[in-house]
Amino acid sequence: MTPEIINRLKAEVPDLKGRVYGAAALATLMKADAVPQNTPCAHVLPTGMQGHPQPTMTVGCYLQSVDHGFAVVVSLRAHDGHGERIVLDEVHPLLERVALALVGWSPIDSTGLFIFRASRLAAFARGVAIYELTFSLKHEWRIGP
Repeated sequence: MTPEIINRLKAEVPDLKGRVYGAAALATLMKADAVPQNTPCAHVLPTGMQGHPQPTMTVGCYLQSVDHGFAVVVSLRAHDGHGERIVLDEVHPLLERVALALVGWSPIDSTGLFIFRASRLAAFARGVAIYELTFSLKHEWRIGP
């Protein structure tokens, strides 16, 4: 599902200039203790699943709703290339465009829609602000005949 989200963000958020990557690219940066050099950019990560506590049993079939969690980590330099203009003034519109690209959208292999959960400043390092936007996608597990 992560590749579908990456493709969606590349197509719907031109401000990212196609710089949308998966978890492996973020892990490489973290291992090198580095920040992204070309911003704005985003990294998409699956964050886990949460089952709804009331599954249903019907005539040999088990049904349970599950929320799949995803985070989009957006990195943005605080200043432009000349060190003059504060780019962070543009962060809220960018974060909103990222959120609007996903909310209400349903990937091909899903029965649910993306729901926006939260956005927060996750870190500020070496002149780069790093924001985390969290989403969930409801899915239904069906087991049985």
